[in-house]
Formats: sequence, C-alpha cells, structure tokens
Amino acid sequence: MKWVDWCPKYLEIVQRLNLDSDADRASTNLLTSMLESIDPAPLLKRLSDCISGSQVIVCGAGPSLKQHMESLMKSDDFIDSVIVVADGAFSVILELGLHCDVVVTDLDGNLDHLREVKENGALVIVHAHGDNIEHVKSIVPSLGDILGSTQVEPTDRAFLWGGFTDGDRACHMVIEYSPERITFAGMDFGTTVGRWSKPGHEYHFPASERKRIKLEIAEELISSLLRRTRIDHLFLT
Repeated sequence: MKWVDWCPKYLEIVQRLNLDSDADRASTNLLTSMLESIDPAPLLKRLSDCISGSQVIVCGAGPSLKQHMESLMKSDDFIDSVIVVADGAFSVILELGLHCDVVVTDLDGNLDHLREVKENGALVIVHAHGDNIEHVKSIVPSLGDILGSTQVEPTDRAFLWGGFTDGDRACHMVIEYSPERITFAGMDFGTTVGRWSKPGHEYHFPASERKRIKLEIAEELISSLLRRTRIDHLFLT
C-alpha cells in the first residue's frame, strides 16, 4: 500500500487512540537498522509465491480460533490451504499440531511459540510501532531472517501493507498477493480477548476499553478492504 493512501486512515487511528507518531517512526527506524543485513527480496518472493492463487486461512487470536480450526481440519481442501496467523494465534496452531506458513506479529504473543513456528519454517513478519520498541530491540536479533512492517512511512526494510492490528494487517498483506480465496478464523470483534493474545492467560479475558477500540478499528479496516476487492472470502462464525 502507498503511504499517501494509508496516511489519512493512520492519522484517524492516531486521533482515536492518542498514538505517538514519533514513537512509531522511531520503532520503524530501529527495526530498519536491525534488518539492514537481511536481503528482503527472496523473502518477499517467498511470501508472494506462498499466497498468490492459494486458498488462505487467516487466523486471528480470538476465542473462537481453536473451534474454527478444528472444523476446518475436517474439510477436504484444508491440506492445501496456506495458514497465515496473527501473533498469538500461532499458539493454537502448535497446540493442534499444524504447520504455520506466515506469522504477522508485533511480538505480543508467546515468544517461545514464535521461535518454534519460525524454526518449523514459518515466514515471520515483525511489525514496528511505538509501544514495542523494547521488544524489537531484545527479540528481533534472535529471529534470524525475517521481514519488517510498519504503520508509518515505509523504508527499504520495513514495508507498508496497511492495517493496524496484527489481524487486519495480515488481511491487508494477504490480499496484496491475490489469493484465490480467504477464510477468516478466530476473527472475533466482541468484548472477549482470546487467551492466546497475551502470554500468561489460562482463560479468555474481557477486553479493556482500549482493546475494544482496537477491535472496532480492525473490523472497520477489514470490512473496508473486502469491499474494495473481488476476492472470494468466508468469515467463520
């Protein structure tokens, strides 16, 4: 996505959540410098080849995710599907013994699980924003070859696909590469947060007011995105 197209929506989100744009840019610049030695071209080609023309399952970390994935596993075409997960959703993928193809993360999920899916072959895309600078500093060096993403002006190592939360950013990224079909699993926009979203939760938990606003933004962004595309899609409920 071009910055000129994304900027108005980003500025609206900044107002709604009182974000620090300077901190977003600082995190982006930090991630860019940390990925300077990694050539993104083969990783971007791998990403495109993985998604283009494929049936893709985009997994949010909502409370319904495990049930949705267990249902999808019974379908005939599941084995050929590409699995793209938003952050902590990779914990469910591991729990079910499945392979994760792409991870979109701002490093909020279980870091041991993130490293495990990376070792198992997942392509990891790490997002930089003002609230995760310390995570970028401490975690990115241990992840090896990864791609970077941003929500402000892109750089040569931090790419702008659009989107704000991990879930809707994953949707923007997937649609960029023209899949045949998208199935949305675990994309819950209610008042309960999936226990996989943050480490240390044994049960699903109530969304804070700020989290509810983020979920509203995610739903709005996905709805707007799907209205602009003719890609076949299904939301599991």
